[in-house]
Amino acid sequence: MSTKNVVLISIVAALYAVLTVALAPISYGAIQFRISEILKIFVLFNPMLAIGIGIGTFIGNMASPFAGPWDLIWMPLTDMAGGVLAWFIFRMLREKWAAIPMAVYALTTGAAVAVMLKFFGVGGFWFLFATISASELIVLVA
Repeated sequence: MSTKNVVLISIVAALYAVLTVALAPISYGAIQFRISEILKIFVLFNPMLAIGIGIGTFIGNMASPFAGPWDLIWMPLTDMAGGVLAWFIFRMLREKWAAIPMAVYALTTGAAVAVMLKFFGVGGFWFLFATISASELIVLVA
């Protein structure tokens, strides 16, 4: 891994964590809106930045009042996997129509959060999926 990628990953991770924690009242819970998610767009141009999103998610989730293994392992891993998937789709589309891979990224995040919260009995899967995906789509596609 190049020094440039290490620095970029670190910057993305730090920005993601700071934005998540700074806006904590709206960053956590069954209905959440993370402004930090806007940084996910950079994954389309450098898939290594998915690591930064994962690290930022881990650090940001450490400040969550609900922090646990799901927040600290499941969510960073699904964020990284979703980022690589979005990058792959963007490449398949010959780097056009960025809204499509970002919508997929939003939906994978919505599904991951819904699975996690459903596991803990915090509402129905489809409601959780709809609310989280809606906030993700607003940030990532709009």
